[in-house]
Amino acid sequence: MIASVLAQAGHTVCELSLTPLGDVRDNILINRAPLDIAVFTELIEEVSELVIDLKKQIEAAKAELLETGILTEENEKLPVALINEKDAAVLTKSEILLLAALIYSKKHRIDLTIIESKDESDPSLCLPAPFAAVICGAIPSNDTRQIMRIKNYIKRGTNEIVSAPEDPRAYKVISDTCASINCRLSVPVRSSLTLKQLSLLGSRFVYGSEEYRLSLCGRFQTTNAITAIETFKLLRRNGYNIPLNAEKQGLAKVKIPARFEVISVLPTIIADSTYKAEAVETVCESLFDFSETTGRDIALCLPPDIALIKKYLEMLGVRGYRIGELFTVCDDEEKVKDLFGSLGEITLTAAKNSKALVKLISPKLSSERALLISGPYDFTSAIRLEFVRKLQF
Repeated sequence: MIASVLAQAGHTVCELSLTPLGDVRDNILINRAPLDIAVFTELIEEVSELVIDLKKQIEAAKAELLETGILTEENEKLPVALINEKDAAVLTKSEILLLAALIYSKKHRIDLTIIESKDESDPSLCLPAPFAAVICGAIPSNDTRQIMRIKNYIKRGTNEIVSAPEDPRAYKVISDTCASINCRLSVPVRSSLTLKQLSLLGSRFVYGSEEYRLSLCGRFQTTNAITAIETFKLLRRNGYNIPLNAEKQGLAKVKIPARFEVISVLPTIIADSTYKAEAVETVCESLFDFSETTGRDIALCLPPDIALIKKYLEMLGVRGYRIGELFTVCDDEEKVKDLFGSLGEITLTAAKNSKALVKLISPKLSSERALLISGPYDFTSAIRLEFVRKLQF
């Protein structure tokens, strides 16, 4: 959402996602578009050259220490950990992507680089603190490790934070941590959000005194949108020119594949890359908003993960849904048998790959039964892509 609005306002934005994606080029987007393969390859070659040079410096430093016991002034700039560690110049995939994104941003004078930080292995934590951060998503207060990571991230020296935690204890942790280092905290005012329309084609809402339109489906996306709107206020305070009309047009145009994405209205096919328990409840609640339109007969397309399957069955069951069929991709016959034994009366259909599964599902689609595709991004996006191809022809 942030990138879409900034692009609409005339800014150039680099988005870096450190989550593994189906096509690695999708990890670095420039104004929402992946890099050309030639440009991407050139960036990776530059990173490779940097690593080769770094290895030479490390070997030179080690040789000097062995020979003289001291380091030259040039080699003293290398961190001791690099010199001592055996695999010091072996980069992770995330480190390679981060370097590639930063090289591109510097070369092309990108206005803003947005880095999606996921966990403690995020290499951007080695960089100076960003001037601002948005803490979003479900933040359960009982996840001590996640709360500690968020506290440490804020304490690095970030000037401003925008966050919308639903859990009051998580909010208190964020608020108290920001106060302890005099970091400004902005929180969307949920009482100022009024839903005007919620449909499978998008939504309209009022926030403050302004009306907005989203082409994204799902109640939770309006909450995400007001978090983005608070972020635009933050960016304006930091010198970014974002006219209100660009903000509205950017939000109206934004598309996010496999994020409660309606692939087809009739029959209803929805794809959402979800695998965390708290996120499953959000998806089921969003689906329930349209139950009058779609009915409560549903088929599920999920990975062969019994914990995830049971969570969906539980969350949909309490909302009165009838799950008639479950589809999955699995080439392990024993695992399929185990799943079959755990599902009771629900029919299970398994295929060895996404293309074969979509071929099996397609004849069974009907206007009376919605299909929900969910699971980790790689699983959901592969099946989504096959459905998009099939629907186009």
